[in-house]
Amino acid sequence: MLSPLIGVRSSHFSILHVWKRIFGNSQGIGLIVLSTAIYGLTMAVTKGTLDYIPPLTLLTVQTASSVLLFWTIVVVRRIPVQWNRQTVQVGLSGLLEPGLSYLCGMLGLSMTTASDAALLGTLEPIATIAFAWLFLKERVGKLLLGLGGLACLGVLFVAMPEGGGAVRSSLPGNLLVMMSVVFAALYVIVTSRSIGQMSPVLLAALQQSAALGLFAIIEVWACFHGEHLVWQGGTGWSLVVAVLSGAFGYGLAFLLYLEALRRRSASEISLYLALVPVFGAIAAYVVLGERLLPVQGLGGMLILLAVVGVSKLPGRGV
Repeated sequence: MLSPLIGVRSSHFSILHVWKRIFGNSQGIGLIVLSTAIYGLTMAVTKGTLDYIPPLTLLTVQTASSVLLFWTIVVVRRIPVQWNRQTVQVGLSGLLEPGLSYLCGMLGLSMTTASDAALLGTLEPIATIAFAWLFLKERVGKLLLGLGGLACLGVLFVAMPEGGGAVRSSLPGNLLVMMSVVFAALYVIVTSRSIGQMSPVLLAALQQSAALGLFAIIEVWACFHGEHLVWQGGTGWSLVVAVLSGAFGYGLAFLLYLEALRRRSASEISLYLALVPVFGAIAAYVVLGERLLPVQGLGGMLILLAVVGVSKLPGRGV
C-alpha cells in the first residue's frame, strides 16, 4: 500500500502487476473496488478516533500523513515536476476534494454515525451524472430523472431517522455529509479531463497539498478565535491511528481512485462508489458496534437501487 506502484506503468514490481493477474482487463474495476473498501474502513476508524481528536485537527493530521507519503514517493521515484500554470490549476482542484469535500465530511461525521455517512455517500454517482448534464451538457432522459428522484427519497429516509435516540445521528451532520458529496462530484467533473496529463502520484501530491494548506489556514483561524483543539486523551494511540488512516485511507485509497479514473470513464467509476456504504456499514458494525434503524436501511436500499438502475442505462453500463 505504501509503494509508488500506482503511477509507474513500466515497473513490474507493483500492485498493478498483481491486478493484471487477478482482474485481467478489468484493472480499473479492481482498483476502485479496493479503494472503496479502504475508504469504508477508514470512515469507521475515523469516527472512532473523533472521540479523542477534534475533527479539524484529525483531518489535518490525516492529510499531512498522506501528503508526506505522496511527496516521498515523488522524490524516491524521481517523478518530474513541471511548475507551470497548468500544474497549479490541476493542484488547486484539490480544494474541492479532498479540501472542501473532506472538510464537510469530517464535520458531518462528527455529528452523525458512520453508517449514515456511508449510506449518504452513495449519492455521489447521482450527483456526478447530474453535474455532467449541467456542466458537460450530457443528455439526461426521463428514466434517469426518475432514478434520481428515487435516490433523493432514499436520502430523506437516511438523513431523517426515527426519533427516540436509538442512533446518534443528526440532520445537520447528514446535511454536511451531503455537501461533501456535492464537492466530491464536482471534483470528478473538474479532474476527469486532466487526469491523463500527469502521474497519479504527482497529481495526488499536488491536490492534497492544496487541501492541507486549506485545513492549516482554517485551523490557525480557529485557534485565534478561541476554538479548543486539545486532544481528549489516548494521545499516543489516537495519533498512530490518525497517521495510519491518513496514509492508507486518504493516501492509498485516493491513489487507487485516481488510477481507476485514468482507466475508466468518470460516470462509470462513480457508480462503483456505491460500494462505500457496503464496506462502511460492515466496518461500522464490526469496529463501532453501530446499528441501523429499519427506515435507514430502507433508504440505503433505495439509493443503491437507483445507482444500480443508472448503471444499466444505455451508455452507462458497468
